[in-house]
Amino acid sequence: MFNLEVNDLIVRYAGAHASAVGGVSFAIAPGEIVGLSGPSGCGKSTIASALMGLLPSDASVSGSITLRGRNLRQCSERELSTLRGTSVGIIFQESALALNPLMTVGAQIAEVVRAHERCDRATARSRAVNALREVTLDVDDARIYDSYPHELSGGQRQRILIAQAIVCRPAFVVADEPTASLDASVRNEILDLIRTLNAHHGMAFLLISHSAAVLASTAHRVIEMRDGQIRNGVGSHGVGSHFAGVDGNDSRPHDSRPLIEIVGARKVHSQRRFVGARHRVEALRGVDLRLERGQTLGLTGPSGCGKSTLARCIAGIDTLDAGEIRLDGRAVSGLSGTERQLYRNQVQMIFQDSAAAFNPRFSIDDVITEPMRVQHIGRPEERRARVIELMGEVGLPSDRLNARPGELSGGERQRVAIARALAVRPRVLILDEAFSGLDTETRARITNLLRELQARDGLAYLCISHDIDLLSEFTSEIVVMRDGRTVESERGRTVVSVAVSA
Repeated sequence: MFNLEVNDLIVRYAGAHASAVGGVSFAIAPGEIVGLSGPSGCGKSTIASALMGLLPSDASVSGSITLRGRNLRQCSERELSTLRGTSVGIIFQESALALNPLMTVGAQIAEVVRAHERCDRATARSRAVNALREVTLDVDDARIYDSYPHELSGGQRQRILIAQAIVCRPAFVVADEPTASLDASVRNEILDLIRTLNAHHGMAFLLISHSAAVLASTAHRVIEMRDGQIRNGVGSHGVGSHFAGVDGNDSRPHDSRPLIEIVGARKVHSQRRFVGARHRVEALRGVDLRLERGQTLGLTGPSGCGKSTLARCIAGIDTLDAGEIRLDGRAVSGLSGTERQLYRNQVQMIFQDSAAAFNPRFSIDDVITEPMRVQHIGRPEERRARVIELMGEVGLPSDRLNARPGELSGGERQRVAIARALAVRPRVLILDEAFSGLDTETRARITNLLRELQARDGLAYLCISHDIDLLSEFTSEIVVMRDGRTVESERGRTVVSVAVSA
């Protein structure tokens, strides 16, 4: 008997011109890891939602989904709720949407145990702590268990989702891009964990990923999709083809004064607890950084090292506790209210979790238009023309403008985030894991677009990523952070190891 059987699955969303999934059939045996690959918008995440019974109400579904001999399409919502977590688990692509911002992450994992098993709070907490250890989070540091999602890095939140999915030991797990936002060492640990759970506990996995390397190292076989259907034999692309026309050379114009300069940046997060004293975390410990005009600077380091905190401070979202950020030699701290708003226009940020950055009630048209409307840029017809132009540049059809963010795939939402950031024609673009949800073809299109804009308009990019291969191809210099400090900087070659001084 197969663990999972999908027969002639068809999913169509209301108002869509074509089916999101068009007659897909496949099976997964007990203890098998099957990879699911394909470009953004091809239907991968729709299949994941269909398997879990989590499709939106406007989706029409036909076909059958059988889990261990039980037809899930015939189950009531109460029966599906019982099966989720015990028989089938899911690791969502975007932790910002999947985690409850009002509950600590430890309580959210323990809640899964208490929802499906008869046990007291102490037992549920113990099970949750063990799950955190399995996903390599340091539970000896009580801060992790008692933290809220926004207090953790993107990589840490992703591991929380994995702990939730496996805490009740389901027989089958849907893993939707589970390693997209993790650094190389953590990514390998998570893939090792998936292989261990598969080998020791017989868990079967549907592993959805854009990464050929992830699938090749972990999946027993790979299903490839395109345009909502299974297309076996679709060619794979090596790292070198991701960035056609991008050689990483430093062609920025010479200027003795940097565009952005960070001097002695320090930032402490003070986290309040309902019980007990505040917990202080030194996110930045005296960071110095220079971003030249027309430069593409890479920033890497393990999850929680301070990369996103530094990015938020540069973008003007957070303020430094000490140190200085300068634009064209002028201190940002000395800017007036109007000048600070103009600064924020010049420095735009693409967030790691694009879904959390969008108003879910807005149409895509509203999402991209909003920054221009707020800043009174152009007349309505000019804004509309700019939106259509941007949609074409990032490779999205204009008929998606009336869609809501929740109706798009992760990769499509990321392209919308890039279009919105470009709408006000910034001088600096901060890309915080902006490529993590994109397939190879879309990555190539976006990186080539960014290079063209850089050559035309002199844009500067700060590209934050765990993917060293991407940074070595796309950037002219790579800076490494660890524990809130910059510990190494290399130009013209990939940083392989980091020596951390005391």
